Amino acid sequence: MNPIIAQYFDAIEVRLIQSPVISFYQIMNREIALVDGKLRLKMALSDGGLSEFVEYVTEYGGEIRLSKYSFHWQDAQGKLRRRWDNALHHPELPNAPHHVHLEDRTVHGIMTVSDLFYVIEQIEQALN
Repeated sequence: MNPIIAQYFDAIEVRLIQSPVISFYQIMNREIALVDGKLRLKMALSDGGLSEFVEYVTEYGGEIRLSKYSFHWQDAQGKLRRRWDNALHHPELPNAPHHVHLEDRTVHGIMTVSDLFYVIEQIEQALN
């Protein structure tokens, strides 16, 4: 087990506990190997919305690198608010494969690669 990845996943869990907009979370999967790890979470939000996050990470030289991710956020009626991911289905966007799906069904390239900490901050800003 990689202690750097374990520490990173622990920090994510602390952030979930501290968030004023996350009323409940469940770790669906947490796997840590020698150089990589996978974390899958489901969260209930204070406004009745839901989020589901998946991160695949690698550790290289003491740093965490996001290999694959999907951060899905929906409202209480099940309508998409946003989904950040790096699936290879929008190669035409700047900084592909990193992009965000918006509630108006548009997709935009993102220059800053999102991680769980960033996405939680975005949800908090929107709900506070």
